[in-house]
Amino acid sequence: MKFENLNQFKDNFSNYTELRVQENRNNHINLTNGDVTSNVLASKSGVSARVYKDGNWGFSSSPDISADSLSNVVKASSENVKFMNKKDDTRCGFLLPETQANHNMDFSTTKSRQNQKYWVDFVRDIDGYLETKYPELLSRNIIIAGLDMEKSLFTSDGSESYSMTPRAIMYLMLSIEKDGLPISIGNPWGGLGHLEDKFLNPIDYYSEIDALIEKLKQKAEGVYADAGYKDVILDADLAGILAHEAIGHTTEADLVMGGSVAGNYIGQTIASPLVTLIDYANQCNGETCPVPVYVDDEGTKSEDVVIIEEGVLKKFMHNKDSARHFDAEPTGNARAYEF
Repeated sequence: MKFENLNQFKDNFSNYTELRVQENRNNHINLTNGDVTSNVLASKSGVSARVYKDGNWGFSSSPDISADSLSNVVKASSENVKFMNKKDDTRCGFLLPETQANHNMDFSTTKSRQNQKYWVDFVRDIDGYLETKYPELLSRNIIIAGLDMEKSLFTSDGSESYSMTPRAIMYLMLSIEKDGLPISIGNPWGGLGHLEDKFLNPIDYYSEIDALIEKLKQKAEGVYADAGYKDVILDADLAGILAHEAIGHTTEADLVMGGSVAGNYIGQTIASPLVTLIDYANQCNGETCPVPVYVDDEGTKSEDVVIIEEGVLKKFMHNKDSARHFDAEPTGNARAYEF
């Protein structure tokens, strides 16, 4: 679903406008103790428009992706912002920073696509391996899923972009019983690409599954930590999740505008000088990120943001409106999940 030439609708723009066509395609299979508990193949698509004037937004969307529908969505958004301005004129004169970026990005697989039965059989193979080799397992839960996000964007600033970003993941959640209680462990595989790119043969994962089971058995023999403040050494994966949740979300500038605790600490030391935290837009250490963003959904070029540098809180992650509010540069962090 690539919508060509969204700029043909620019004559319908009367103020700052973003016009976006998007389709999300979702593939999800869940196997629990050998039973298929979820088998979903779904698609959701449509068009949306946002119009900004005098500090207010007008929004409209439709699942109809015809030319008439796109024109009507832009018109409805323009009418909606007029209505909002009648109700609230306290921000009259506010202007968004102008940005312009153009980029086409398509990470679609070049391989032949497999049908749903193929992937059901794929996870059944892994489940059969687990059931046969590890009968002591209390439960086996296997998920394989793919998500395609395909977007076409045009803005009144002149930005135009197309992106097709597929993600594929397989997740195992396993448990055994210890002293009458379930002990669980989980592990994900996958990343950027279609299922066909990431998962070639179930046998490729047998050795990693063996290692995961060994970790589960070691975990079952572990002891609970005593309560209190401790010096803790974190695995890199866990430290990354913690940084994402505890720091990443609190430094999203729109959340800072809403009262995030990070708001009062710009320029202050908030961590050890050993800590530098960067939000990478699309490349890290010469490799493409799992979900690369080159142009965001406001038509701004996405940039790496150094959030913490040697322990000092340096920057927030901005969309256009938060950049206006904080008198900063937009960093390309306006990202929509659905149309």
